[in-house]
Amino acid sequence: MARIIVLLAIAFLIYLFLGALKQRSPQQRKQLLLRGLLFALIAAILLLAATGRVHWVMAALAAALPFVKGLFGLLLRTLPFLQVLLKHRQSSSEQSSAPSSNPEIDEEEAWKILGLNPEASREDIIKAHKRLIQKLHPDRGGNDYLAAKLNAARDLLLDKKKG
Repeated sequence: MARIIVLLAIAFLIYLFLGALKQRSPQQRKQLLLRGLLFALIAAILLLAATGRVHWVMAALAAALPFVKGLFGLLLRTLPFLQVLLKHRQSSSEQSSAPSSNPEIDEEEAWKILGLNPEASREDIIKAHKRLIQKLHPDRGGNDYLAAKLNAARDLLLDKKKG
């Protein structure tokens, strides 16, 4: 009977916690969630201590220490690389946010971008786009602006050929 009462109390606390979580802003949710997890961890440790089972937790923590030590050492060795990666990501996100993602171009400019003449077929447009995007794609050293221009030119010309 006591177990049922404890389970009902836990279910009620979870219900109250989720209700409070829905009413908060995202920043407050994160803070409340971290606080809730901390209290749940403390409650679990107290429950294990009261029932005489805390030795399992301590044994698991002792077994995890060598792994944590190794991971910490690995983190310290890779920290300079992670800092360079974060700086590169920040600079690339600043560059990608500056140009328009869908540039407006006219038909004459589209033909010039793809290096084709107006008599080209749909297949020629697709082949020219594929050849150029392989060189100018952001993942291959190009940038977002050029890739967006190529995609806009292809889309415009394929729509003209369709209609």
